[in-house]
Amino acid sequence: MEQPRRWWQAVLPADWTVFALPDDLARERYTALLAALEELSTRGPMSSPEEITAQVRSVGFHDPLPEPELRETLDQLAKWGFAEPFRDYTAPVRNYQGLIVRQEAWALTRKGRGIVAAVRAAVVDTRRALQLPSRLLDSVELTIRKLIDHLTDQSGILPMDLDDVRTRIEELQRVTADFYTALAQMVQSDVTDDELFGDNRDRVIEALRQFPREYERALRRVEMALIDLRGTGHRRIVEAAVAHAGLIDVRDQQYWVEERVRWISDLEAWFAPDGTVHRLISSATGAVYTLLVAIERRYSARRRGSDLGLDFHVLARSLFRQPSDEEARRVFAAAFGDWPAWHVMAGGVEEDVAHGTAAVAGDFPYRVEVTLREHERQGRASGRPRKVADTSAARAAAVTEAAAEAARRRRLAALLITDGEVGLDHFAGLDSETAAVLLGAIETALAQFDRKAGRGIVPVDGASVLVEVRPGVAGRTVTVELADGRLTGPDLRVRVTSIESRTAAGAFRSTAERDGMVA
Repeated sequence: MEQPRRWWQAVLPADWTVFALPDDLARERYTALLAALEELSTRGPMSSPEEITAQVRSVGFHDPLPEPELRETLDQLAKWGFAEPFRDYTAPVRNYQGLIVRQEAWALTRKGRGIVAAVRAAVVDTRRALQLPSRLLDSVELTIRKLIDHLTDQSGILPMDLDDVRTRIEELQRVTADFYTALAQMVQSDVTDDELFGDNRDRVIEALRQFPREYERALRRVEMALIDLRGTGHRRIVEAAVAHAGLIDVRDQQYWVEERVRWISDLEAWFAPDGTVHRLISSATGAVYTLLVAIERRYSARRRGSDLGLDFHVLARSLFRQPSDEEARRVFAAAFGDWPAWHVMAGGVEEDVAHGTAAVAGDFPYRVEVTLREHERQGRASGRPRKVADTSAARAAAVTEAAAEAARRRRLAALLITDGEVGLDHFAGLDSETAAVLLGAIETALAQFDRKAGRGIVPVDGASVLVEVRPGVAGRTVTVELADGRLTGPDLRVRVTSIESRTAAGAFRSTAERDGMVA
């Protein structure tokens, strides 16, 4: 059943020899000849050597290719299994060459057609322009509706409709990859490149235009069509189509059915509630931010690059106009960020700096010298110093807030910690804040209930305790009188312990087991 999905096990290096020849001229001759035969196969089953020679020039290979060399190349392709000749042995023989050739025509083998088409598709796809069709979801809906409609009266068209399913999946893959590639290039690439930035900008803008209007409007219709398709049955449609697929071997028919059913399931997965299409639409919001950041980067890079020469010119003129070397050094220091070394404060007042405060790290022979300054030691690119922000008030507020949070945790822990397993009535008289914290933890523990252990354990949000819950007497209800109201619920057994004590006990048990103290 899994044979179509194991195609990678049948990849043989010999099948790709012609595309990896070390000689460039030989490789181009063989690949050009394969390209010509592949194009000729769309016009007829077989082609004469004269038609092949003309088509080789048509595909762009203009090197001379005389008939003996052409025949030698075709014979080599026949040995590799890419092409095969067809000879008319009833044709009249006029000379020795005619005896060898007869009426000869050439065509690609089935292996040759598949491999050449795969290589051509890969090469063209890697060089194609970014694509974002606006009616893609409409085409998906049309494909699904055709599958449902043709099931009853035109089942002979179903094999082609199923091929369209694969085409829609490939188009969705290209759209998704192109959109995310455009976003990635906007973030990672050089935004000063006009061509690169312009292409990706157009892709993102087109996506922003399409997703809210086109995709959101068509998405609901596609989801309804998928619901109808699921009601009809994936396998039912494929089994009705296999009779018209032209397959003779029963085993191939079974493989064909399994693969087409998987195609329909893959298409349906794209439109699941958390599928790729929904994520693609929701990522349009992030694309706006990405585009704005890219524009800002582009503006900053352009401005910095255009003003750099002018800045150096102005600096040189300013240095030239200074009356002394001392003043010139001060201008140079201001321009290149060494402001504290040369800048004199206004009014001749020196900066208040506390120098040489030495700190000794206890008994260790390490000394740290701390210097407190009012301004940054290194100025910004403009040369102007920026005063160091006073963070003492914010630091004091943070310490106060942390102390209040620690006191709240200690208060909640003192109210909630139990000596052992208790019922809900043990918590009678709790205030509304503490009761809300406890009930929220109990609800989370029941949601994460471990059936194997028979209990649920969660940490309490805002308190350093663990709540352990297990069911009590089935069918029994308990009423708890709280400070601000009354709570009625099922009978539960609750145990609240401190996280620190639980962790210490676990560490003691682990140490005891390691040392052989516990069996």
